[in-house]
Amino acid sequence: MTLCYKSLMDEARLLGARIKQLRKKRHLTQEGLAEVCGIHYKFLGGIERGSANPTLAVLRKIARAMNVPLAELFKYEFLGLSPSQVRKRLAVGIKRCEDAEALWLYRVYRSL
Repeated sequence: MTLCYKSLMDEARLLGARIKQLRKKRHLTQEGLAEVCGIHYKFLGGIERGSANPTLAVLRKIARAMNVPLAELFKYEFLGLSPSQVRKRLAVGIKRCEDAEALWLYRVYRSL
């Protein structure tokens, strides 16, 4: 496992925890949210655990279903991390990436 992959997995867990937090705040079950999004509830569970890799299209569906901007899913400060801690984690992860991974991350960033 590359160091960049490990840091991306950390980010996936944070993203999943944030989605779960927003879902629970809206009193939605995994089954209910998944149905609205048109995905399987087990896939949503994997996203929330950080073990599944959702596409940008799936993340958009999740955000729309909860009536939040897509960027809201990436606001980790609500999980006990300050914005500066998030920036630091991102910077460390990007520095450890191979060139192809860094380019992919940049494309994801630009699509937001």
